[in-house]
Amino acid sequence: MALETDWGLNLLIDEGNLLDALALSDRFLRNGASDRLLQMLIISGEDDTFPGQPQSSSGLRIWSNSWQYCLRLKDKQLAARLALKYLHRWELKQLWMFSLCVHAICLMVINLKLRYEHLAKSAPAVLDDPLSADSYLNVLYMPSTFPRSERSRRFQEAAKDNSTHSSDFEDGPRSNLDSIRYLECVNYLQEYARQHLLGFMFRHGRFKEACLLFFPVNSVPNPPQPSSLGAVASSSSPQRPDPLATDYGTVDDLCDLCIGYGAMPVLEEVISSRIATTQDQLVNQHTTAAVARICLYCETHKHFNYLYKFQVIKKDHVAAGLCCIQLFMNSASQDEALKHLEHAKMHFDEGLSARYKVGDSTKLVTKGVRGKTASEKLTEEGLVKFSARVAIQMDVVRSFNDADGSQWKHSLFGNPNDHETFRRRCEIAETLAEKNFDLAFQVIYEFNLPAVDIYAGVAASLAERKKGGQLTEFFRNIKGTIDDDDWDQVLGAAINVYANKHKERPDRLIDMLTSSHRKVLACVVCGRLKSAFQIASRSGSVADVQHYMPMHFQFWICANSGWLNICSLSLEEVTVDLR
Repeated sequence: MALETDWGLNLLIDEGNLLDALALSDRFLRNGASDRLLQMLIISGEDDTFPGQPQSSSGLRIWSNSWQYCLRLKDKQLAARLALKYLHRWELKQLWMFSLCVHAICLMVINLKLRYEHLAKSAPAVLDDPLSADSYLNVLYMPSTFPRSERSRRFQEAAKDNSTHSSDFEDGPRSNLDSIRYLECVNYLQEYARQHLLGFMFRHGRFKEACLLFFPVNSVPNPPQPSSLGAVASSSSPQRPDPLATDYGTVDDLCDLCIGYGAMPVLEEVISSRIATTQDQLVNQHTTAAVARICLYCETHKHFNYLYKFQVIKKDHVAAGLCCIQLFMNSASQDEALKHLEHAKMHFDEGLSARYKVGDSTKLVTKGVRGKTASEKLTEEGLVKFSARVAIQMDVVRSFNDADGSQWKHSLFGNPNDHETFRRRCEIAETLAEKNFDLAFQVIYEFNLPAVDIYAGVAASLAERKKGGQLTEFFRNIKGTIDDDDWDQVLGAAINVYANKHKERPDRLIDMLTSSHRKVLACVVCGRLKSAFQIASRSGSVADVQHYMPMHFQFWICANSGWLNICSLSLEEVTVDLR
């Protein structure tokens, strides 16, 4: 019945009999007419004109009742859009209809606001606990949660001409005021409403002028007047005024607008020019404090591309290197990942060189030190280790390709105490053991991974796929890198797969075992019971003969084959020898 009803509705809709389709839906469907049908009725009733119906002098129909269908829509956002479009044509006396429309429109606005709040709340808390060699990256930042500005940066490279960004971007806002009227507006706002001047300049595309309000060329901006202290007080320290605040707002306000209008490259250009041209000590101190505040803003809001740019301006090579590792984890392609890793290694080397030059070598970092950045907590030994690990990571990235998944899945960085980091490193080592054993060996011993468990997993995987040639090559590679007990454990993993899954007898692998006890176990698993007792008797193992004779030969096998007497004699001989 349901299929016939759906077929009839589709036929009526295709023929344009929308009212008949509405009647059929109300009669036979549990939920009544669909939103699609109701939307078609509204659009058809408002946009079409029918002969014999009242029309105004302009040709539009009047006294429409399409609003009744709008009330029945289940999608309230759709109802709001249709209501805004056709409300001027409807003759409504019911106040609750207006309430419904207003409620639906409010829902649309609230949904947009919640999306922004979600991004704001996702900013990570700043941890100030001591950092180990690589625990600064706790795999907290997933690429799918990054702001849009991090996925596509406009204006990656600063223009050679400093006037490129002085007025407006190619796709940025354009002012509808000529220069005279614009200056009049600026003078008025300077006199009566300085707190609105910053937003006004951004709306009219004057990004560089707006940045110069906070970073004048050879001077420090005036502190805010007492009347505006409440409006520009720092949110991070509400008990005291923000030393970087001005009458135009705070540095955070400037960053918000630069991010929103894509004008961060302009801010980079203004600050770089100020550092290069200013010799005044007070101005340099102000610039240093402002750059530190901008870096904190970018880190809090996870704008890592911009954070890296300002860390380079700040000449904090160690922090820039750490940021490059985060950018590597966010990379969308292999080439991009390698570029960030190369930059990270370069910055670590420069940071190490800078420490050697100034002679502030720190051999020991006291645990529990608070208030220090990650770069200050890293010792020279830590920097050397980071540089070496970045080189290993570059080789790992080259061993994979874009088809193998996202770059962060191949990352060796992370909190060493995090289970997810440990699992990812082991998976990378197992995959590399088949592709590039030397690199896998380097990863295993650099990060203290369980070599035997990884090798056993690789052997079992190759055996499961019946990769006999690769398995032989793999055993040749690991021979000599582990002791005899671990060697037998890795071989046993492959033997169990052949015996239990493929129902095969890998005699060649059994012969490669070094322990007689392991050989006995392998022979029993593969069904070579006679061989198991022969090996047990030759090795002089009383426990093997006593254990496997009653359990696995089941006596009737031994009786029919004559092996019962042989096993008993072997057991007696071994016992006499032991005595």
